Amino acid sequence: MIICNGHEEDVLLKAVNGQKVGTFFPPTGSKMESRKRWMLSAPSGNGCVVVDQGAVAALGNENRSLLPAGVKGVQGNFERGDIVGIVGPQGDRFGCGIANYSSVDTERVKGARSDRIQSILGYHYGQEIIHRNNLVLL
Repeated sequence: MIICNGHEEDVLLKAVNGQKVGTFFPPTGSKMESRKRWMLSAPSGNGCVVVDQGAVAALGNENRSLLPAGVKGVQGNFERGDIVGIVGPQGDRFGCGIANYSSVDTERVKGARSDRIQSILGYHYGQEIIHRNNLVLL
């Protein structure tokens, strides 16, 4: 990112060509780290997925994705692609991630095996409610 005077002539071309035109902020960390920071900074008012203790262990200790089998319930309303909170059995929020399924769909498949998603919903966006690459633990 560069902060510069937008009124300066050809400022974008100069910046692209490596000329000093303002203050340059290089990226920090990897793309994955940046993505996870973005997820953590997003508003979390869309809702939460409540998971069982097995899912807490799988997510935290084994770096796994959140599967429907570990989902106990849904709080609030969210759409596919929204960032949602992940809540443990005692009500503690311990993560967030990008939902592959809406709150309505997640409620319908909660507790089911991943291979049953297609037969329950009639369509399929993946085996996971939240894929591990789209998940951040607090």
